[in-house]
Amino acid sequence: MGNPLNYIIGTAGHIDHGKSTLIEALTGTDPDRLPEEKARGMTIDLGFGHLELPCPDSSGTPLSLGIIDVPGHADFVKNMVAGVGSIDVAMFVVAADDGWMPQSEEHLQILSYLGVRNAVIALTKSDTVDDIEFSSASVAEALRGSQFEDAPIIPVCAIIGDGLAELRDALADVIHKSPAPKDSGKPRLSVDRVFSPQGVGTVVTGTMTGGLLKKGQQITIQPQGITAKLRGIQSHQNDAEHALPGMRTALNLPEVGIRKGKVRDGIRRGDVITAMEQISSSRRVHVLLERSDRTTGAGAIQHAQRVRFHHGSANIAARVLFFDNRELKDGEQAIAEIRLDTPGFTLAGDRFILRDWSKRFTLSGGSILDPSPPPRSYRKQSQAKFLESLASSPPSAELYINSLLHRDLAIPAGEVLAQSCFSSSEIKQSLESCGHVVMESWLLDTDWWKEVCGIAGARIETIHEKHPELPGLDLNTLRSFMKKRLPDPKLFDALITELTGSGFVRSGNLIRSTKHAPQLPGHLQAAEKHICKALEENPLEPPSPKELAKTENETTTLKFLIETGKAIQLDEKAILLEVHYQKAVEKIKAHITEKGPSTAADIRQALGTTRRILIPLLEHLDREGITMRQGDLRTLKK
Repeated sequence: MGNPLNYIIGTAGHIDHGKSTLIEALTGTDPDRLPEEKARGMTIDLGFGHLELPCPDSSGTPLSLGIIDVPGHADFVKNMVAGVGSIDVAMFVVAADDGWMPQSEEHLQILSYLGVRNAVIALTKSDTVDDIEFSSASVAEALRGSQFEDAPIIPVCAIIGDGLAELRDALADVIHKSPAPKDSGKPRLSVDRVFSPQGVGTVVTGTMTGGLLKKGQQITIQPQGITAKLRGIQSHQNDAEHALPGMRTALNLPEVGIRKGKVRDGIRRGDVITAMEQISSSRRVHVLLERSDRTTGAGAIQHAQRVRFHHGSANIAARVLFFDNRELKDGEQAIAEIRLDTPGFTLAGDRFILRDWSKRFTLSGGSILDPSPPPRSYRKQSQAKFLESLASSPPSAELYINSLLHRDLAIPAGEVLAQSCFSSSEIKQSLESCGHVVMESWLLDTDWWKEVCGIAGARIETIHEKHPELPGLDLNTLRSFMKKRLPDPKLFDALITELTGSGFVRSGNLIRSTKHAPQLPGHLQAAEKHICKALEENPLEPPSPKELAKTENETTTLKFLIETGKAIQLDEKAILLEVHYQKAVEKIKAHITEKGPSTAADIRQALGTTRRILIPLLEHLDREGITMRQGDLRTLKK
């Protein structure tokens, strides 16, 4: 027998259709925990139960099912939404005697907007009707055209126990066929309950999604960005070392207080506990809004309308802004910006619900396309195209990467889709298949990068043509030229790396084509002959730079000879032709090798030069690591 498989079942259905009674019959736990719920005989807030079932296959692996009981009353739909944000399977409860009711329809649409595709229909109070087949057929008709139209309908009477075994079997069968809760390496727990048992400190509960948390690790509470240590984990009242995806989880955070009233610090329902780093909250999200064609009585969503944004267990006041000042009617979809009154913590691919400001209707739902849009990107053409691309096909890591690169051209490789629901393996596989360039930790759009490198290369070649005397183009000059063509200044280093691997060479702070051989233009060649002749006449006692370069042309020519290495400048008063410099170096090496450590005077005599040349020459050799000074002596450096 293997480890239990963890799943979450969420109830749905109209008030007084027997959800809580059914959960108690299945699990032995009364999910109504509040005194007011006991007094009024109705569910007001979320309740929880636990059920273990054998897996329908022959593996013997148990199914550990956390069951969330939600309110059915219209006044508490906000609490219902907080409970079903991360369920795997719905247990949709419809009373046989009442049939399909208004909250049945609203709950159905909420589950549809949240992407819940698997359900079992529990037809409760089966003992109260004479024709259960008629009741079942009525419910099936109400579900026609919905995501649950093929869901099994199980008549059940929780009080006397009829149908409970069949319901358990149906739940096990649907869960077994459902995808396992995804582990994308991005753990999140959306807090749906906060309390403080005496002597324990703050405890929060929620459903674990996206990854696992470990006892003792550092966690972050979003959207505030508070860090704390995770002291303890429980699941269904049992201590655990890990909180796994699909597990109803209680976390002990004794360092964190409870935020309520005017207290700004601490934690409350709607916050998110995560181990993801470098991901921030945002007060703006760009989304694809979807409106069901099953009417609810709510009017069209207007541009700039105030709404309630439900994500996970959070309920945030917001305003919806369409990119084209439109309204959204039943059966339509549109791209929009949701401006939140307070920050929300979301990932690309998350689902959400919009309800009206007065809390009477569920307006629509949808998916988050961009959880943290670039500043001032609302209605910007590049952002609109990016969002339209994402909305045009089913979401995938490859689609996101291609769309992001089309918009941004370059992305730090370590941050690609960090704020998304995609796993690192999905991202890696998509990067390998999409064929884009990766350079020095940057992911680059292939066509754009080829164009940018072409522009930079052409600029270097142009400088070679206009100034053949220059040994290359100064990197700072090229940086300034490319500044407006690079979305991030840090890309310049990657550009130079690319160029030096494709026909260009870097030397110090210069870059040139490998085919470029610096040469003086015709009008400076006479100055070159004059300077070289002067340096040749007395190789180790040449004229000073001031004597060599008396005109502007001679100054330009002398600079060219030094930059191209044809002449070696020892200091501001001494210059040698490169060929004579090399001969002097060989003589000095030979002298020290034969005579041993030598004084400057000894070396001067061996060379036949003066101190004006010898001293700067020896200091130059010291800097080059050829010789080394020890007091008054020079030795060869090993």
